Amino acid sequence: MTGDSEPFGYLVVDPGTPGEAARALHDRIFVGRECAGVDDAHRILLGDDLAVSRNHLEIRVDPELSKAVVVDTSSNGVRVNGIRIERAVGVPLNGGDRIQVGSHVLEFRGGVVTTTRPEGSGQRSTVSVATPMTMAMIVGDLINFSTVSEQADQQVLVRDVHNLYTRLRELLAQHKGTLVDYVGDAFFASWELDVDPEAAVNALRFALAADRLAAECTAGFELRYGDGTPLRMGWGATMGPVVMQLMPGSVVMVLGDAVNLGFRISSIA
Repeated sequence: MTGDSEPFGYLVVDPGTPGEAARALHDRIFVGRECAGVDDAHRILLGDDLAVSRNHLEIRVDPELSKAVVVDTSSNGVRVNGIRIERAVGVPLNGGDRIQVGSHVLEFRGGVVTTTRPEGSGQRSTVSVATPMTMAMIVGDLINFSTVSEQADQQVLVRDVHNLYTRLRELLAQHKGTLVDYVGDAFFASWELDVDPEAAVNALRFALAADRLAAECTAGFELRYGDGTPLRMGWGATMGPVVMQLMPGSVVMVLGDAVNLGFRISSIA
């Protein structure tokens, strides 16, 4: 609800710059270059940056639960406090969190702010940026999973694997990593050295914790190897130069020898 209701908080666009401006958050707000079909009260337009998608992100507010989440719907990704977030997954926001949208910064705040940012729109196409960077990467691969999946009950298969990967995603967030993709039965996560000097340390700590968590989870699974033993995961850890690009359809493409090496190591671990 908008109008005279008390706002849940504010989004401050480009804080600390001459163009600093704020928008009240009541229920949800969309950010992008166009946000077609959305009324002005529910959108922030950043039409001066081709790295910003037409519909880059959405912030959803739930006043009853006293929380707000940001959802990445972009071509070039969204960072919260310097960490790239997973696409299409709601990430909780706390006061003072900074959201990177192309060259712009949005700061999530409470309190009363009265400025308003002028808005404009454009019809140009988003430039999907292929970004060279150095990454630490962890690949977790369920051992002999193809054989297990051929013989398993499909409902048991889906339930147990979903349970495992849900727990791993929660653990990944605690270690400041980003889920790049599921590749078959493999779990592919990354940490960017350009924005996190502790990327390699965080990645290795995650791998050690994830190995313990996987053993704990699979010990209670109905899904097992033919000899009755629990499923196991192999892990590969690498670091090196890669190129990342977000493709249409929520697909993240990461290319580089370090990526290939990580998958090879996990498959033989």
